[in-house]
Order: sequence, then structure tokens, then C-alpha cells
Amino acid sequence: DYTILKNLKASVETRNSVCHSAIIFANALMYMGTTVDTFLREHLDWLARATNWAKFSATAGLGVIHRGQLTQGQFLMAPYLPSEGSSGSPFSEGGALYALGLMHCDKGKVIRDFLLQSLRNATSEVVQHGACLGIGLAALGTDDEEVFEDLKNALYTDSAVAGEAAGIAIGLLSVGTGSDKTEQMLAYAHDTQHEKITRGLALGCALISYGREESADALILQLCQDQNPILRYGGMFSIGLAYSGTMS
Repeated sequence: DYTILKNLKASVETRNSVCHSAIIFANALMYMGTTVDTFLREHLDWLARATNWAKFSATAGLGVIHRGQLTQGQFLMAPYLPSEGSSGSPFSEGGALYALGLMHCDKGKVIRDFLLQSLRNATSEVVQHGACLGIGLAALGTDDEEVFEDLKNALYTDSAVAGEAAGIAIGLLSVGTGSDKTEQMLAYAHDTQHEKITRGLALGCALISYGREESADALILQLCQDQNPILRYGGMFSIGLAYSGTMS
């Protein structure tokens, strides 16, 4: 309902960045998978007010709207993607890589190599953040070793912004597999000084235990008894995900 969006936009004062972002999110969810981006095209000046992470999210929202566009994805996102010689905003470039992951979620063969190359070429931690999330979604549940090595390299740069996304992305890559990658993840979560990275890894471990029920209990116990409160927080997510939908 286009009128709802127009009314929302009209009712929010121009300087409120939180509400600005919320309307962009609402638009993306309302038009998920429809390829209809009329609202954004008609309000480009308004959209351009998004800065920093809001700009990242606004660009990523296009991936939600165009979800499932497996053949057209790169073409649709081309104006925002990192390219040689261009000096675009790292926030829109990172958001565009995340958008490609959202578009190709669980069907990422066609985009896998492009996203991996983008991750390797990225110099900005914001672009790395988007590339990690994108490749995690595109390679969802494949447990691909090459992707894992690249994500691990991003994690070991010890950049808070890139590392947080790398931790979550490793979880997406191995979602529901019960992989023993959690051992390396927890070891690094204890080594790093960055809370964001610890949180990303805690969520990653929870994703790996998705649907595993009793076989995740050892990991859950380890997380729930950890001295670090962020890892105990990951333990709560692990319980929820491991027993998801079981009423156990």
C-alpha cells in the first residue's frame, strides 16, 4: 500500500534519522521480492539523506525488494557495487554486496565467486562487513571450505566492524551443520578485545547449532558457563535455535 508509505514519510520530521531508516526498512519488507522500487525512485532526494550505516541499510534494502533475481542481480546493483577507479561511499558499496547476498540467499552459485573476489579486494572494513554478510547468505549452509578460509582471514584482521560480520557469516555458511568450526570460533572470541567480534562469533555458534537439538548440548553448556557475558548471550540463542520449533 503505497499510501501508507507516503503518509509515514509525511508524518516524520525531516531530521529524524531513526524514523528515516525505519521507513526504508518498511518499504523493503512491504515490497519484498516484487522488484517494485517505485517509492525509492520517486523520493531520491529524501533517500539521499541516509548517511553512514543508514546508507548501508538503504542499499541493502534493494536486495530484499529484488530477492530471487538470480540472473539480473549484478546488473541491478551495478551502480552501487565497488569497481576499480570509482570512489563511491564504502557504506553503499558494502550495502550493495550485502544486497546481493539477500537476493541470492541459499541460491548463491552464480554470485559466489564475485562476492569472494569483492571480499578479497576490499580495503574498507565497511565493505568487508557487507561482503562477509553477502557471501554468508549466498553460501548458506554449504559449509564451503574456501569461503570459510576467506571469512577466517577477515576475522583475523581483528577489525571490529569486519570481524563481527565474519563471525555471523561463518555461522550462516555452516548453519545447522553442527560443524566443529565452533572450536576455532570460541578460541578467537576469547582472544579478541573487540566486543563486536565476540558477539558476531557468539551468534555464529548459535547458527551452527540450529536444529541440532541434543547434539548441540555440549556447545550450549560451554557457552552458558563461559565467564564472558556475551558468550553466555550466545548460549541463549543456541538454545533457541537448537530446539527451534520443537516445544521441548
